[in-house]
Amino acid sequence: MGATVTLSAKARDGAGAIDSLRWTVNGKWLKTTTGDDVAWNTSNQTTGTHRIEAVVYYTSGQRETLLPATVLLLAPQAPKPYTYRIIQAYPHDRKAYTQGLLFDDGFLYESTGLEGQSTLRKVNLQTGVPVQVIDLPKNMFGEGLALVDDKLIQLTWQNQVAFVYQKSDFKLLKRIDYQIREGWGLTYDGTHLLMTDGTATLYFLDKEFLTEVRRIEVCDNKGTVDQLNELEYINGELWANVYFSDHILRIDPKTGIVLGKIDMSGLLKDNEKAGANVLNGIAYDEKTGKIYVTGKNWPKLFEISVMQ
Repeated sequence: MGATVTLSAKARDGAGAIDSLRWTVNGKWLKTTTGDDVAWNTSNQTTGTHRIEAVVYYTSGQRETLLPATVLLLAPQAPKPYTYRIIQAYPHDRKAYTQGLLFDDGFLYESTGLEGQSTLRKVNLQTGVPVQVIDLPKNMFGEGLALVDDKLIQLTWQNQVAFVYQKSDFKLLKRIDYQIREGWGLTYDGTHLLMTDGTATLYFLDKEFLTEVRRIEVCDNKGTVDQLNELEYINGELWANVYFSDHILRIDPKTGIVLGKIDMSGLLKDNEKAGANVLNGIAYDEKTGKIYVTGKNWPKLFEISVMQ
């Protein structure tokens, strides 16, 4: 990403001379030439796969669409390495298979997963005890969670259904069917919902109907970054858990570039790991700047400080 890519095409044998070439990138017009090479500057592009197409117009009046090509744009530099310091540890419900996590007005809000065990809960930070819980239908697998104004939006894994609740009392306001194949992480940037589906794709969704507005692929300097999971929007960055990884990624949501990689290994002590699953769950308190992390079936939740 940032490099200039040279695009060229030549006439098919026997087709005659080229009158003009019309180039498009991801379906959008780039440039029309008389056959000369085109310099495509990628500095304003996002990371990920881009589709290049060319339509050739011949002086004979014939027209031909060339087979499309794809270009994978990567981050121009490696992610900055970060580590952490534990500020404080809090109890966390070992039975909570944490899928989505957020913080608001002094409480944690948590979406938990597994069919027959999925819940939405409001949790006392100091004690780890839920003060309000509702169960999802038995056939639903809870996933990512986001707060939009005074509403909580909870994804499901493979049901392609989202539930919208009134935050104050968990009253179900509506359910929304969405088209993305799986629900994983969810957060809100103040304009759009940002969603993952277990791949490297980051979806930007309309907050009312969860319809797709656009999408980008998240990349570091080596390739696409798959299995993006729980999300949190923090000061213009997107923080993401990666399934089966002890790292949290810091992503530029405008470009898809992985800016940083926080090594979160060692949070749990050896005697706390029995029954614990993977790292998953990031919550941010906008009022204090505090950041909280936990995992699926973890006995603790941690306030952390990130360091280089």
